[in-house]
Amino acid sequence: MIAFTVGLITGFFMSIPIGPINVMVINTQIKKNSAHALAIALGGSVMDFFYFFVILSGLSLFSFSQNMKTALQVGAILLIFILGAKEFFFAIGSLPSNLGTQKFSRGRFSAFFWGVVIYVCNPTLIVTITGLGAFIKSLSIFEFSRANVMLVSLGVAFGGFAWFVLLGKIVAHFEGKIRMNYLTRFNKISGLLMVSFAIYMGVRLLSQI
Repeated sequence: MIAFTVGLITGFFMSIPIGPINVMVINTQIKKNSAHALAIALGGSVMDFFYFFVILSGLSLFSFSQNMKTALQVGAILLIFILGAKEFFFAIGSLPSNLGTQKFSRGRFSAFFWGVVIYVCNPTLIVTITGLGAFIKSLSIFEFSRANVMLVSLGVAFGGFAWFVLLGKIVAHFEGKIRMNYLTRFNKISGLLMVSFAIYMGVRLLSQI
């Protein structure tokens, strides 16, 4: 269980820095409910597992042409830009006061999809995960067998998801104490951050073409 514990700690602290998924989870918690917010977090956690497992095991499960990779990145960047613009212009003041407690049965799959898309379109995460994987290997505290690679990857996914559960609880606890004008301001700032992130990734992509 050492491999799983190391992955759990790594995943938890890796997810704390503010990024697009953190912003999206907070926004969704405020505007919809915990189920939708956690669906986004689950999408990111699944990708954490996938990336860590592939990088640590040295596997290449999929092979895409450069044109296909570029097309996928462009599509993801456009989706993030559109979503950020929507958040920026969203009139949070028009939301019903009990929206946070409503039960939504639809849209959780789309929320999960957004978590995956936001994660995939951020190539800096691959660099981060590669560095963390190299660091974990350098510790030499467990054998890097296929089973342990699986366990550490699962640990990372569970650790990241645990952070998002905690983040959702923190937001839910303070949500009622935050003035509506501050929620509106946060909504616009989070939308602006997502638009800025999309523009940044677009500029990076253009510089590589």
